Amino acid sequence: MPFRILSLDGGGIRGVIAASILAVIEKQIDQPLNKYFNLIAGTSTGSILAGAIARGCSSQEIIELYKQKSSLIFPYKSRFALQRIGLLLKYGLSAPKFSDAGLIQAIKSAFGDIKIRDITSTMLLIVSYDTINREPIIFKSWRQDKSYGDVTLWEACVCSASAPTYFPAHKLDKTVNGITKNAFANGIILDDNASSIEDVYKDTQITITSGTGSGQIRNLKKYVGSIQLALIDSPWEKVPDNTSTYSIKCIYSAIDGGVAANNPSSCAVAEALRLGYPVEKISILSIGTGDRTRIIPYEQARQWGLIEWAQPLIGILFDGSSGIYEYITKQIMDDRVLRLQFKLDRHLTGKRLSDDIDDVSQENISNLIEAGEVYINQPQVQAALQKFLQISQ
Repeated sequence: MPFRILSLDGGGIRGVIAASILAVIEKQIDQPLNKYFNLIAGTSTGSILAGAIARGCSSQEIIELYKQKSSLIFPYKSRFALQRIGLLLKYGLSAPKFSDAGLIQAIKSAFGDIKIRDITSTMLLIVSYDTINREPIIFKSWRQDKSYGDVTLWEACVCSASAPTYFPAHKLDKTVNGITKNAFANGIILDDNASSIEDVYKDTQITITSGTGSGQIRNLKKYVGSIQLALIDSPWEKVPDNTSTYSIKCIYSAIDGGVAANNPSSCAVAEALRLGYPVEKISILSIGTGDRTRIIPYEQARQWGLIEWAQPLIGILFDGSSGIYEYITKQIMDDRVLRLQFKLDRHLTGKRLSDDIDDVSQENISNLIEAGEVYINQPQVQAALQKFLQISQ
């Protein structure tokens, strides 16, 4: 049996490009996307697309979602807008451009309280990044991981879409579970499930959940990550041992998954291989949100400092991430991957295509949708698509 993957890049409002491309493909395969693809992976705006598809939404419904909710997520264009005063008062001059209130409201209204683990029509993978442990967060619908198994779909998407400088980081509750290696009156040595980062669990709470000392709760006053030693605020009444299990309540500080994998195709392929599917049975359709065409001249790149690089650096990081993962996926999959992506210039329609992730003007949204439709209907693109669909049988 074939194992089909759909991978969706980040890119803010430009996600409507991917939705318009998928609308054409959906008609051609003549079935819902969540029934055709075995695994759907998304980062940032791609996570919203992936979540909506996994829930059973059609591509046209997703296009309407972008049209109706985009101005709620990105309510103004300028960083000097009066609506931003509240953020400046709360966070100072370095405040993110937008509050996450509109982002949360838009996604939550679309997805409700469904949890990731409730997605059963297909496998869903969403990428975010944790600034505390400095590592990616990979949400998987088929993995009942206690650290995020109860996370709602809307919250996973908010984690994935909280782009630095645009939105604040999202706080997500996390639980770390494990088996005690050793303990003494004022401390406990955790197992390999625990982090190796210094003081990452400082000021958090640990509970002995079973075994010797079960039911005891202590606050952690220091954590030595190199040896996974946690010191507690008051001695154990009964010292845990290697029969004891523990649970630590802490948090993720989640930001946009684009800083890790703006193109999640390689993540999806890795999971398919891990699940036991051979390469020759896997195929992957990877859809981008348009290549930026604005250059940064050498003179500027040479002399820019922190202030000048702050905004464009995010786009560069995301673009670089997409390109690297496209390369890796291609090397693994060869002709079993189809990448659909075009430059954000006037070549396709003669109309301006903004590469800003927050340009939600009706003109730009319409132009992006039109460009996506024109691109996917080009004879050479259709020929590549038909060949890919044949390989995927």
